[in-house]
Amino acid sequence: MSTIKNSDLHMHSTASDGNYTPKDLMGKCKEAGLEIVALTDHDTVQGIEAAIEAGQALGLAVIPGIELSTKIHGKSVHILGYGIDYTNIDLKSFLAAQQEYRSERLDEMIAKLSRIGIELHRQQVLKHVDGGSIGRPHVAKAMIDAGYVSSVSEAFDEFLAEGKPGFVEKQKEMTVKEAIDFIHKYNGVAIVAHPDYYGLDEEIESWVIEWGLDGIEAFHRDHNRSAVERYSSLAHSIEGRSGRRLLLTGGSDFHDEEYGRVPEPLGVTRLENRYAEALLERIEESGS
Repeated sequence: MSTIKNSDLHMHSTASDGNYTPKDLMGKCKEAGLEIVALTDHDTVQGIEAAIEAGQALGLAVIPGIELSTKIHGKSVHILGYGIDYTNIDLKSFLAAQQEYRSERLDEMIAKLSRIGIELHRQQVLKHVDGGSIGRPHVAKAMIDAGYVSSVSEAFDEFLAEGKPGFVEKQKEMTVKEAIDFIHKYNGVAIVAHPDYYGLDEEIESWVIEWGLDGIEAFHRDHNRSAVERYSSLAHSIEGRSGRRLLLTGGSDFHDEEYGRVPEPLGVTRLENRYAEALLERIEESGS
């Protein structure tokens, strides 16, 4: 398997909260010299078909993916699903219901912001949504347009982050187990995203043994060398105790060039192809 770093298994398009259409995002992947990529929009698969079509034309291997929002012990945990049957009618119906919850949440956020003097209308937010998942970054962009803040990070820090005056808890979120089961139901592979965010390392083993989690996103733009080593070691230890082979994945979590704790262009955070190839093998096994 190749040790060349030309893979990125975590990125977002305008189908959720990214700034590039799936087609344009694939163009950027090609320009960056990537070879194996995955589109992992939040709680939607609407961009996958366009991404695969564009990727094929450019000679990219595009893995269909999704990033599901879950809650455990009151904490938000994201679970990545790779190789899911994104054309399945039942899957699309379920995700459409999730989008309706997001729409209702938007109304609540607008109402809460209004109480502190920030007046936004739905259409000001929805113009930033390309028919997919509505999220807080879209509200932040509307706030920038209206002159209330100068950046998305300022909007989150002052108004939209948990505990801030415009924050609204997501309703009817999946549990971690439900997300893993959902991904497996549709022939996908379930990976915990950027685990360094959560402080739940001691629980990951039980997610593997009891719920069938397939792997860990050890490589992420916000994971330093220590975190990468920690999650690689954790996966190895769990393998020894459980007898299950775990996948290690990674990616840039790219939304646009200004996104992230430390903004960076697409192609800076890269994954060795061998990890992507191992994921592709597991996807083939899960669908057989």
